[in-house]
Amino acid sequence: MPRELLVVLAIVAATAIAVFAVTRSLSVQPGRSFEEAYEVKRALLAGRLSGVAVSVEPKSMVINLTLDGVSLEVPASRVLVIFPARGPVFEEATPEPWRVWGNGTHAGAASHLKVVDDGYTVRVTYFNASRYTGASVCVYASGGRVLRFHARSGGSVEWYSFTGSREVVVEEVRVGPCQR
Repeated sequence: MPRELLVVLAIVAATAIAVFAVTRSLSVQPGRSFEEAYEVKRALLAGRLSGVAVSVEPKSMVINLTLDGVSLEVPASRVLVIFPARGPVFEEATPEPWRVWGNGTHAGAASHLKVVDDGYTVRVTYFNASRYTGASVCVYASGGRVLRFHARSGGSVEWYSFTGSREVVVEEVRVGPCQR
């Protein structure tokens, strides 16, 4: 092959690689900051997020209960309320039902089980949603599925254990577009 042809082929190959690298970096470079995830979390804890374009994505999960030595699996879900943003792979360690979350290309808030024990009732709350993209998201405290169990001698819910008699209530909280 003539030397000029090799030089032209090398230039074409280098240009193709450069174009690929630039377009790839532009496609994952959103204009939003990972720090906005903290605002999303605060708004969801308050029950309403508005004016911010997000995607709502439900993820299937199972709640593992053990009551009086009997294991139960309750189908449930986890909800991600996310937007494109560069940032760390991260999930905030907090007892709150919404946690700041990121996977490197997206950030936002992820729901988490909430377990409250008042000595008589262990209340387990999880979040559910339909896939949705929009600029308003509300957390609806009522209208979801409710399951009731009774434990006479104790049990556990995921990481939480208790002894003695308790009613165990598993509640679904719906997340979706805000109704006017």
